[in-house]
Amino acid sequence: MKKAINHQIMRSNNKRQIVELLRKSGALTKKEIAQQLGVSITTVATFITELINEDRILPSGNAESTGGRKSELYHLNPDASYVIGVDLQVDRLVILLINLEGGILGTEEIKHTGTDEWQIASTLYRTILRISESTRIPISKIAGIGVGVPGIVNHQTGIIEFAPNLGWKNVNLAPLIPLNLPVIVENEANAAAIGEANFGVAQERANMIYISVGLGIGAGLILKNHLYYGHNFLAGEFGHMTISPNGLPCRCGKKGCWEVYASNSAALNLYRHYSKTALDSYEDLLTAFLRNEPVATRVINETTDYLGLGIANLINGLNPEMIIIGGKITEAESFIQHRLLKEIKKHCFEYSYRSVEVKFSQLKNKAAALGVGGLMINWLLDKTDR
Repeated sequence: MKKAINHQIMRSNNKRQIVELLRKSGALTKKEIAQQLGVSITTVATFITELINEDRILPSGNAESTGGRKSELYHLNPDASYVIGVDLQVDRLVILLINLEGGILGTEEIKHTGTDEWQIASTLYRTILRISESTRIPISKIAGIGVGVPGIVNHQTGIIEFAPNLGWKNVNLAPLIPLNLPVIVENEANAAAIGEANFGVAQERANMIYISVGLGIGAGLILKNHLYYGHNFLAGEFGHMTISPNGLPCRCGKKGCWEVYASNSAALNLYRHYSKTALDSYEDLLTAFLRNEPVATRVINETTDYLGLGIANLINGLNPEMIIIGGKITEAESFIQHRLLKEIKKHCFEYSYRSVEVKFSQLKNKAAALGVGGLMINWLLDKTDR
């Protein structure tokens, strides 16, 4: 006996597919939508009317005529609602107000001291209110919040199980934010990978690795167009891949981890070792490097070599189409790119190296916030039609 079809589910699926198609493709005619979704123009027309009445799509003029009556175009209403995307870094918050097309309407970067989750949640709350006021977009129009964090996140519960650079274990951040809004929490490297896949240089790539270089090193893996989490959400912890057996100690308790040699904190430690003086931040190191200060140049060169060695290992093991490097190191792209590529090639399997593109993120410090904001948009669009 055939299982009865739930027609409401079919209707919801069709509407959701139309919204998602318009989001990805821009303005389309009813005929174009029907052809791409494999449904009748009559069906599309019915749902288009419903979606216009729900203020979720808008007419946008006529398509160019190929003879006969001009067809009307329709596009997603980007201002039907908005989301907040947050990149929670160890020393700062990058917060974006994003519309449904991924357009950035407001942005703030706030430095914070301390790692108390209540304090960080309070800072986030106050900043969201300030962005709402400055953009004149009321909180009532904000439909959700996405937060990227540097640590291990349980994808099902949203609990931050372990964030060593923040000193967090089993932190449930969502209820600490005093706004009655849904919250998605994601690992920041995963979020940045999604940001690059949706809005950056990897939009046409099915297999890509985003490498986040900060106080530590993390990676987000897009495999066959899907974010790869691993068996228990631990995929991408390549910062703890062994580069030097019996090498320098890492916070994880092991020795010789990649991030001990190639991260921003590794660079600062190396500078202190060579110069016997400490810099306040990685930005100060980059400034010294760009001024051709000899010790800074030596440090950036050494950490770049280790970065290239680790990237070569990832290419050899996973054979991606593209590697994207993100973090403050992108500010030195033009100075280190040749050296980095030379080091990658030196350690890479020849045939894998031939087919991979190595790029620096053009989204800069907005990749993770855009990505986790995009995840919230996807969740909202999916939820609306259920």
